[in-house]
Amino acid sequence: MVKKYDNEFKVIIVELLNSVIKTKQVSEDYGLSFSMVGRWKREYKLKSGDFSKKKELSVKYQ
Repeated sequence: MVKKYDNEFKVIIVELLNSVIKTKQVSEDYGLSFSMVGRWKREYKLKSGDFSKKKELSVKYQ
């Protein structure tokens, strides 16, 4: 079974990463995979801090 995390929790984790705490430490402290924490950090930047937004697709017209 896949565990889902709410948006608020993800934001808290990313804010910890934006402080002086390293990704490895956060993942160990909260029992999260290292790669998932890194993905959340990238998504946070792409979605301007709002995890509820769907990924915006860019369409190129030829």
